[in-house]
Amino acid sequence: MGSKPELTVAREGQTWRARYQRFAREHAGFLWVAPALFTLLAVIIYPMIYGIYLSFVDMNLGQKEAPFIGLDNFIFVLKDDVFLNSISKTLFYVAVSVSLTFVFGLGLALLMQKIHWGRTIFHLILIAPMAIAPPVVGLTWRWIYNPLFGLLNPFLGLFGLPQQAPLGSPDSAMEAILVVDIWQWTSLVFLILYAGVSTLPREPYEAADLDGAGPWAMFWRITLPLLTPVILVVLVLRTVDAFRTFDLINVMTAGGPALSTEVMSLYIYRVGFKFFQMGRGAAAGQIMLLGAGVILGVYFRFLYKELD
Repeated sequence: MGSKPELTVAREGQTWRARYQRFAREHAGFLWVAPALFTLLAVIIYPMIYGIYLSFVDMNLGQKEAPFIGLDNFIFVLKDDVFLNSISKTLFYVAVSVSLTFVFGLGLALLMQKIHWGRTIFHLILIAPMAIAPPVVGLTWRWIYNPLFGLLNPFLGLFGLPQQAPLGSPDSAMEAILVVDIWQWTSLVFLILYAGVSTLPREPYEAADLDGAGPWAMFWRITLPLLTPVILVVLVLRTVDAFRTFDLINVMTAGGPALSTEVMSLYIYRVGFKFFQMGRGAAAGQIMLLGAGVILGVYFRFLYKELD
């Protein structure tokens, strides 16, 4: 008599095990991607939706209520001269950083194809800046730029050039930061484009060489068209990264001097986490997201046309 309950429990266990195995077989794909979907929801989608919500309410840290105020936050930031200044600084930063890192990275990728001796050493040297954390890069270069004990002025003195204080002048601070940004992230562009160049087929080049085409003709008519998908990836990654640049500029100048380096990410941080006006900071963030989306849309519009 005592064995019947045990038998019943065993049968129920087998039933549940069979149900679980059947569910696992039928939904195997979902189970594999569930962790990634949960991470995407928790890290990206939920913060994005919450940021949109914040941009339409009057949210200040410490207050219990957040009344709905419509577009007032957007109207406020769009009338703020400091925010408008940050838009111009951000667009300048993105344009210069993305274009120059692309040109230098592509040039290095093509040059590296011609180098056969010591290629591994050159690779390590070129990709080393990418491996350093931006705050560490910012602190290092702030020391290099220091007019009293940095390395820049002694180096300029070797060539008889005047002493400089690039981070202390509104006319040169942004350019000095861009030098650092380009130095660090050209390595990423080089790495991606070098991988793309290395996989290009040789047949079109051999046919063009037989037809008497020169190096420039091959570059414009073969290399660039074949690299279009890789170029699209590079431009998207660099544009997004340049738009959200924060730590490098915050460490080197904190937006100064005289707001000459205050990009949109710094404005959002200052309004949201220093002045505790979360709604206005979120509205500025949505505008920055919209601006980045427009630029990325232009990339896809023209580069996908090339792919077609």
